[in-house]
Amino acid sequence: MKAKSLCSVHLLVLVACTGLLGEATSPQQPPKAVHDLADFGDLDSPQKIKFAFQAAVEALGKTGGILTIPSGMSQFIDPELASQELERIPPLPENTRTWRSKPGITIIESNEQQVMVQVPQIEGLKISRTLRTEEGNSLPHWGTHPMVTMENKLVFGSSSYLDWLQFPVEKGKERRFYLPTIRGIRVGQFLNAHGGPGYGGGVNRAYVKSLGYDKEKKMSYFVADTELDHLAGAIIHNKSNTGIIHSTQTSNSDNQTYDVKVIRNQYAHGDTYVYYCDFNYMSNVHSAAGDENGHCYSAFTRSLGNNFQGVVETVDWSQGHLKFRNGARNIHTLGDSRPLINMNNKKWVTQGKVLIVPAESYWDLIDSGKFPFQGKTYPTTLEKDPKTGVTGIKMGGLIRGDADCPWTDAIVGRYFALTDQGEMVPGSNNHRWYLITEFRTNADGTKELEIERFWWGAKSAASPTLYSLENATWDGHLRPLSYAIAPGTYVNDVSRALPGGNRGGQQIVAVTPYLDQGSALDFEAGDQIEQAIGPDPFKPQIFRSWMWDNVPGAWPSAVFDVANFGEASRYALFVTRGGPDNLDDVSKRQEKKPAWDNFFIFESSANVGINYKADFADAAILFQQPNREQPIKWHFGHEKGKPAKEATLTVDRDTGTLNFQGGGIQANGAISGASGISAESKPAKNLRGKNVPVEAGATETEVRFPVEESDSDYAAFVEQTWLTNRAVTKQTAKGFVILFDKPAPAKAKLHWMIVR
Repeated sequence: MKAKSLCSVHLLVLVACTGLLGEATSPQQPPKAVHDLADFGDLDSPQKIKFAFQAAVEALGKTGGILTIPSGMSQFIDPELASQELERIPPLPENTRTWRSKPGITIIESNEQQVMVQVPQIEGLKISRTLRTEEGNSLPHWGTHPMVTMENKLVFGSSSYLDWLQFPVEKGKERRFYLPTIRGIRVGQFLNAHGGPGYGGGVNRAYVKSLGYDKEKKMSYFVADTELDHLAGAIIHNKSNTGIIHSTQTSNSDNQTYDVKVIRNQYAHGDTYVYYCDFNYMSNVHSAAGDENGHCYSAFTRSLGNNFQGVVETVDWSQGHLKFRNGARNIHTLGDSRPLINMNNKKWVTQGKVLIVPAESYWDLIDSGKFPFQGKTYPTTLEKDPKTGVTGIKMGGLIRGDADCPWTDAIVGRYFALTDQGEMVPGSNNHRWYLITEFRTNADGTKELEIERFWWGAKSAASPTLYSLENATWDGHLRPLSYAIAPGTYVNDVSRALPGGNRGGQQIVAVTPYLDQGSALDFEAGDQIEQAIGPDPFKPQIFRSWMWDNVPGAWPSAVFDVANFGEASRYALFVTRGGPDNLDDVSKRQEKKPAWDNFFIFESSANVGINYKADFADAAILFQQPNREQPIKWHFGHEKGKPAKEATLTVDRDTGTLNFQGGGIQANGAISGASGISAESKPAKNLRGKNVPVEAGATETEVRFPVEESDSDYAAFVEQTWLTNRAVTKQTAKGFVILFDKPAPAKAKLHWMIVR
């Protein structure tokens, strides 16, 4: 490290540690704040270094201060000897009434790689700021004024790759390692190449000498030396962790602690985001027309569409470099491991139309026959890779081009995208470009292709996920779509394009060898280019909490523990928003689906799914049904390879009628309180009358319903207390008349029941 840089570090730590320094002997002569170890003795031997350090600790232990140590000398000393001590008042063995920290020593050691700081063990490091502008002034327009700013720019050198070797490799020099995707591989990279299978068989620390594309195998590879034999299915990987803050706290002494603590005292208005958090508020927090309010935890994810777009100036395949002209857009969004697409549409294939047959699910092995095409479905399956022997998911579906599509085996290695407006990315109008991995010609002249998608490794998949199911094809629902097949290849180094550093700002990106290199479809001066967005993202998961608890405990610990101990009510524990709340509006979205596939999914067994252990003032479960009936469904009758049967329970929005569609109802207890029985959709409003008196000598009597029926279409059943034939006549919505063959005796009664 240069002396100027070290002085800057000294200044920073000095300012931060001023509270740790001893009191000045006089206002005119403050004690020296920063000391070098050489100030306390010679440093030409390990023993002298120890003596000098002991002298420094003895001296600075009285005043406090900063001690700098030359690089590498901490190995000869014990920094803990400089530990800050506590003074007990009164001293032992009296009962302590108060404690006081003695002066502390901050130790700084620097070398060419980094600066290491050890702060006093008790008081640590304090950084303080008071924002109080002069009267009559204020901070500038919409400024951001953090107390500490850290900027971590990751431009070149880090890695994130893991996939399976496709063919065996014998040990030796200049060996080719074939991979399912070259995305994430660059020259000069170190990779862990295992002998296999998987992580087994030892590991070779491979240095990538060069990259290549095999036009016969239609597969990319890197070249490296290896001291091992490698099996197909061996894992090739390297991942770099390059975060901003790495904090380690090791607790071997009993304590109650926190790793990050933020105390926010909010006395003025201002939309607020906080992370541990005591949020103590007195103001209204919410800023006028601002929308943020106060947040203790906040996460906002956005898929970006402002991708790089430019024009080729030159291509140098001896270096693997493509230079673009001045005036390119969104250079700052360039990134490794996304493809560069040749947007010169004269080099595209667009003739004909394609049909996209969907898989019922792209991650689950479901095949209920929902989307048959020409009598066949294309579900997602588990398959063993014939090259590696590794079993993995094979995403289903089908991409079929009609006989007018001029496809040949030459398209494998290029990129496929749907160009219908309904399948473009909303907001940016970007294409979703997928690498083509397989091609087939059918006897009827139609063609099929597969594309690369990623699901724990690069996989050859049969179709993309569509925005709208209306754009998909199945028997009786044919939807021909427009498409484009374009040449392109992966970018693997953007450090010469991004500004800054010793090689930035040259308008050069490094690209991998590819199918059309050196052909008429290669990049050339004047070609429009763009770096594609990721077409198949694993969307960010906002919260993740995985547990590896192996010891049972007594406390009923929850993953989320939420309580309201205040005197005022909260509106809700969870509120989900976004997208339309009326299914009639779903068709207005680009992806013709609601905002959520599911609100909650339970994929683990439990003693109780949802446990209600409290009173509910209105309802334990409330279906408001603002637009349509909201069903409860059960699947039953599961048979392998066949769709499950479905039972549904709904309540009519207008009448409140409970409607169960399924295999029937079985009650293991009494049914009571029924006002009618109906075998049809129209409900009965009456059930029965019992012990109805009949006048002595009567040969007919009328039954009047308590509630008028909707019509006279019902079945009536009668029993009486004397032996006689009877007949039910004159059925109306208000009741019916009974005729008796023998007159009623004294105290005669009858019972009746109706069923619709």
